[in-house]
Amino acid sequence: MISKETVLPPFPNGWYVVEISKKLKKSQLVTKKFMGQDIVVFRTESGAACVMDAYCPHMGAHFGFGGSVQGECVRCPFHSFEFDTNGKCTKTGYGTTPPSKAKATVFPVNEVNGVILAYYDSEGKAPEWNVPAIDVEGWMPFEWVEWELRSHPQETSENSVDIGHFSEIHGYNKVAIIEEPFTDGPYLSAKYGMERHSFLGKNFKPIQIEFTPHVYGLGYSFVEAKTSPYGLETRHFVLPTPTDGDRIILRIASSLKKITHPGRINPLLSVFPKSLLSYLISKQVIREYKTDVYQDFKIWENKKYLIRTHLAPGDGPIGFYRLWARQFYNEPTPDMLT
Repeated sequence: MISKETVLPPFPNGWYVVEISKKLKKSQLVTKKFMGQDIVVFRTESGAACVMDAYCPHMGAHFGFGGSVQGECVRCPFHSFEFDTNGKCTKTGYGTTPPSKAKATVFPVNEVNGVILAYYDSEGKAPEWNVPAIDVEGWMPFEWVEWELRSHPQETSENSVDIGHFSEIHGYNKVAIIEEPFTDGPYLSAKYGMERHSFLGKNFKPIQIEFTPHVYGLGYSFVEAKTSPYGLETRHFVLPTPTDGDRIILRIASSLKKITHPGRINPLLSVFPKSLLSYLISKQVIREYKTDVYQDFKIWENKKYLIRTHLAPGDGPIGFYRLWARQFYNEPTPDMLT
């Protein structure tokens, strides 16, 4: 039995993905589990995304079971009360004056980089930081994969600094820190280098990779990678979202910078259509990335969080990361209680 005092609080503050943008159409409503509660995510007729507590503040009906989007509001299935994206009751089913105190709980929303993010704070505080937009000009569309598993966002995001596991789990060679990690409030970054087999196939030389993780809180990691000798650039998302106190939805994605010089990969590819080559390689990139992430599942789903880790040279800046992560909890984390 693991003591409650050694378990991370299950719902750290921050921005978390609740849906992929392209999956949510106008006037569509879906139910999700988020931070131990039911929510509905809907898109209004004008295209605005909203994340709302699933239960109507009038008499407790669940919006996700028979509710609908009406223009810029969601309609309750019980008495046809309607609520706008600020949670205000705008209409009753009887045409009477809406009750001013019947206000639905909504979460701050940021729709950026192809995802819908909701901000969670255990004390209901407003966000003081945001996830920045990235420039997608010249890049292939992101390819998405989604799983549900037993883990915690601090555990999955810790991989961004755990350089030791890159060789032992994923089989990378020559793993090294190029730029030491640094933080700026909720932001953490570093730069690493490594060598691995070529994802283009066994007949291609091993590739050297420099990758830079950009971690914004515990729910949003964006990684930029450059490979040589082929001159390829890729981007990767790692987006864990807590559902209940024990499980997360983990969304990952990859994107390839469109290939402009096929001959750098292989002289024989010089006459190959660039758009087709970009498409084929982008498919291979997400297959390789999916395999890499999946290799961590047995570890994540069966490990426990140790307060006192006995670190060794080569582990990476795990202690640095854990000190940074404390800011995302309003309650003390286990390592702060010892």
